[in-house]
Amino acid sequence: MNQILSGAVVSFVNFGVHAIITGLIVVITHHIAGRTDDLHVFMRVSALLLSTLVVLTAAHLLEIGVWAAFYNWADVQIRNASPFEFAFENYTALGYGDVVAVDGWRLIGPITALNGLLLIGWSVAIIFEIMKMAEVHVGRRLR
Repeated sequence: MNQILSGAVVSFVNFGVHAIITGLIVVITHHIAGRTDDLHVFMRVSALLLSTLVVLTAAHLLEIGVWAAFYNWADVQIRNASPFEFAFENYTALGYGDVVAVDGWRLIGPITALNGLLLIGWSVAIIFEIMKMAEVHVGRRLR
């Protein structure tokens, strides 16, 4: 139960981080959309997607760092990897299987993976929305 509660708290912290980053992306892309109105569609879409992907990559690295900080704070013992490596492997659901937490913390890896999958899915939705927004702006200029 301690693992599930701890994992839920860290997940909620990461959900908050991702919500803030989503708001930041909305502001940034709105600004870029306004500044790139005169540019060719290729440059406009490239600017919107590049800025979105850079911010999302930074967000995911920060969220992985939150997991790693939790592992350090909770003194989760991990065999064959640093806390950041363990967090990264689980967050992305890569799961080589060679890195596991010691007994008593065996569920924290799958909980990390679930959190990562949800946040990566959220990021995919953001990317599609940015693409849709770019399409609307492109369609507007063509009419």
